[in-house]
Amino acid sequence: MTIQEKYHFRKVINARGPATILGAARVSEPIRKEISEILGESAEIWELQRRASEYIIRLTGAEAGCVVNCTSAGMAIAAAAVLTGNDPARIKALPDITWPKKKILIQKGQVTGAGDCPVWQVIRMTGADYIEIGEALDCATFHLRAALDENVAAAFYVMEDTFAPNLLPLETYVSICHEHGVPVICDAAYLTDFTLLASMGVDLAIYSGQKWLGGCTSGIIAGRRDLVQACFLQEMGIGRPMKVGKEGIISIMASIEQWMKRDAQAIQARQTDMAEKAVRLLEDLPGVSCLITSSLYSPSVRLQIDIDPSVVLCPAWIINEDMGRLDPVIKTDDYYVNEGRIILDMAYLDEEDACHIAGVMREYLTGERKAKNTEEAGGGIPRTRQDILYDMFNSWLDGDPRK
Repeated sequence: MTIQEKYHFRKVINARGPATILGAARVSEPIRKEISEILGESAEIWELQRRASEYIIRLTGAEAGCVVNCTSAGMAIAAAAVLTGNDPARIKALPDITWPKKKILIQKGQVTGAGDCPVWQVIRMTGADYIEIGEALDCATFHLRAALDENVAAAFYVMEDTFAPNLLPLETYVSICHEHGVPVICDAAYLTDFTLLASMGVDLAIYSGQKWLGGCTSGIIAGRRDLVQACFLQEMGIGRPMKVGKEGIISIMASIEQWMKRDAQAIQARQTDMAEKAVRLLEDLPGVSCLITSSLYSPSVRLQIDIDPSVVLCPAWIINEDMGRLDPVIKTDDYYVNEGRIILDMAYLDEEDACHIAGVMREYLTGERKAKNTEEAGGGIPRTRQDILYDMFNSWLDGDPRK
């Protein structure tokens, strides 16, 4: 009996990657073994954190590190740390800030989600004065310099590959902030170059433990020793509801160990082969184009499938929604689905999975498989990703989100 059969939930063929909504990483056997072992033991958390710091230093080149329960928590804890330092009275006072240095800046064009909650909400929960600088598509050095007054506690920077090109690059942002003695906190949940930020002088970098490292749900804060210490001290304040357990800390150490000895070339070659097999099942279809890609923000090979709605009768967004109703469920990277693009991340697929997804998509694209409510949906307006997410969250208890 599978775990899905025992507890009555559907199997997921995961072509989206390590998304939280899909249970995050598929944790490998060596890491699971160490998590299982610590679950039967007691340990002092500060000592586990000190050992984890040693591993984080090796991974990132930062002065110190600590483990948190996810990257969103890491953002809140890092914001709290720059507001309070290691002052216990201030740690206990948050979010009631009675001292003047409480502004936290971010470029307007980098206001994104910390998971699916807005980044401003994560910052504001500390009590900070949240300040956006620049415009949605542009941020100039004069915007940043004008905002850096004596009451700025820190400036946030978000590492993504989808922002407008005329925002301030990280090197410039860090340099100007440091001219004014302001530390930079960087959300690097998807970044795969773990040494880049320390080398560029970022004061606190926040990485995911479950995305590419492959541990259980967790996050890493790495950076200046004094600020990392202030992050850990938030356990006495607002960090307490976000605490990480012994299993998360051990998971980070085990996953760093696995990451540093992985054979990246062999993994990429295997994933590329899978993607090429999937392409061969789709490339002859009119209105369909395929591109195998990779980026700094994913170690996985990704297959980008573009569907021309003027040629193909079943749009990408209808296919994507309907695959989420199948058994087993098929989940893809759906951030661009309303633009006619479905992306398959090869991280958690085997050859059979990749070919199965491509075969199912071929059936939709040729008309052999009909999407549920295709006629109604085809005449309607595509829903946004967050509309779909809200409907799912709002109906999970009493309804059936797949309907």
